[in-house]
Amino acid sequence: MFDEQAARTAQLMYIVCVGIRSTTSGGAPTADFDPADCATHTAPTTTATGADGRPVVVTVSASDVATLLADGSGITRQPPGAEVLISKDFIVYTNPDTQVLSTTVAGTEVIIHATPASYTWDWGDETTTTTTVPGAPWPNQTVTHRYTHTAQEVATTLTTTWKATFTPAGGTTTPVTGTITTTNTTTPYDVVRTLTYLTDQAETQQGH
Repeated sequence: MFDEQAARTAQLMYIVCVGIRSTTSGGAPTADFDPADCATHTAPTTTATGADGRPVVVTVSASDVATLLADGSGITRQPPGAEVLISKDFIVYTNPDTQVLSTTVAGTEVIIHATPASYTWDWGDETTTTTTVPGAPWPNQTVTHRYTHTAQEVATTLTTTWKATFTPAGGTTTPVTGTITTTNTTTPYDVVRTLTYLTDQAETQQGH
């Protein structure tokens, strides 16, 4: 006996397995759909109720969330100018707030909550630091770096790793699996040494 509901469910799972796709029961796969892509599908799904009252299977992948998080968590540096001194702490920090994102899947609104979990700071001198704290501005800084060599046009790159959940309208909240990362890069700066100049007045005070 033909199980229509089972067939519809299988069809739904094939469609959603290739990313942030879904369809209502009885829908047809899109033209670019390849069932072979489902072999490695691991993204979780949840069922919501569509506008017509029929069930909608929704999935959100890590890459989907990363795309929505295009601006990342941001990065701020101190000092903000064109030069950084070797003898001073270089301070960086980012925004740790949860970001609330929204998208629409087959006419169903989906709300995503993404929260930073860890931060990797690439200082542009072949060294990195990974933290679970976002840093803070002076004088309460928690993430700093001291350069050991002068350099020009250096930039610090932040890779933020996120954890996220998604909730379709009328559905349940589900964790997003996989690694979600975004990157932000500072404006470039030169790493310089402090230069001390001996003035005529200083020489006079020393009896020269």
